[in-house]
Amino acid sequence: MKSIRNKLAIAACTVLSQGAQQANATEIDTSYLFYSEADDRVTVNKIITKTKTPLGDNDVISLEAVYDTVTGATPTGAVKSVSTVSVTTPSSGGSGFKTAAGTPDLVEFNDTRVGIDVGWVHRHSRTFKMNYGASVSLESDYESYGGSLIFDKETSNRNLTFSAGIAGAYDTISQRSGQTPKPMGDVQENSGNPEFFGKGNKRSYEALLGISSITNRRTVTQLNYTISSTEGYMTDPYKLISMTDSGGVEEKRYYESRPENRLQQTLYSALVHQLKNKNTIHLSYRFYLDDWDITSHTFDYKHRIKFTKNYYLEPHIRLYTQTAADIFQSSLDNNQPLPEYASADYRLDEINSVTLGTKFGMPAWGGTLRFRLEYLYQSFAEAEFNTNKAVIFQASYKKEFN
Repeated sequence: MKSIRNKLAIAACTVLSQGAQQANATEIDTSYLFYSEADDRVTVNKIITKTKTPLGDNDVISLEAVYDTVTGATPTGAVKSVSTVSVTTPSSGGSGFKTAAGTPDLVEFNDTRVGIDVGWVHRHSRTFKMNYGASVSLESDYESYGGSLIFDKETSNRNLTFSAGIAGAYDTISQRSGQTPKPMGDVQENSGNPEFFGKGNKRSYEALLGISSITNRRTVTQLNYTISSTEGYMTDPYKLISMTDSGGVEEKRYYESRPENRLQQTLYSALVHQLKNKNTIHLSYRFYLDDWDITSHTFDYKHRIKFTKNYYLEPHIRLYTQTAADIFQSSLDNNQPLPEYASADYRLDEINSVTLGTKFGMPAWGGTLRFRLEYLYQSFAEAEFNTNKAVIFQASYKKEFN
């Protein structure tokens, strides 16, 4: 589900940077993004095109299309083996391969995703508008269909905007074969033919309350609260977890298992302030918690330095910290009965990460050309891969047509 909190955050940034004005020209914004992790892990190539067109004085329609390819290798969740292991987990488009003794499992994969997001903003009065949205995202092993509705009500002087929104999504998940393994199923049971089921599905519901304030002619603030509930199949059908002896030597492998319900809450705050020298600071903080015992804090800071009216440099730093989920285990103890839920997915481990980078903007061909380069470093407390490093590059071009 494309979160409505993300949409509101983007909308707030637009208000903060451009002022609360109705779009009066068709706008096209297209970009290419490259994401590459170290050690031949995940590589993403993504093309995004967004268009926004006004229809009269009260309506704006938007369309966003995304096409991306994901290739490389990702950890299965299994621990380092003392001998060479043939990775037989059906990966997303990969064929499996052998992992050398003493190295954690990485399974190859490749996939392609196509996504469409359509929006319609209708202003019912000078101070009240509604945002309608619908989205679809398709991969070989994952499909998602969603919709959203957001109300924005401004005060008579338009210094305050109150927002409320709801969203829903329906997703289907499987391995590329169209099947899902039995949760906590032994990978080698029935002579290597474990039990499989049909596609899994999950339903997500989200609600949001928010307020944006134009504090003065240089400062805008925003505060959002979001609550979401998800029910259904949330297990990663590709992930494994090892059972080990007291010395940490692997004895068996099982498919992971996750609960079928999750309640998530987020508090997001943002501030944009234009300094007297015309430079602009963007500061945000996000607090997240859920009933899987994950709590996270995200600090994000951007400082836009204007060289001239149309040339700027924008250094960026993002700090993120996360506690581990209560279902996270780096491995299973062979002296304990199998738990109902367990996952060795590094994304559910305790995480600390930092992102550093900068963006450069300049005029070109009647529009704006932007380049973004960032470096991501993540550390994990107990996962077999205890670090992850990535480089992110994005080139974007935006132009308005009157």
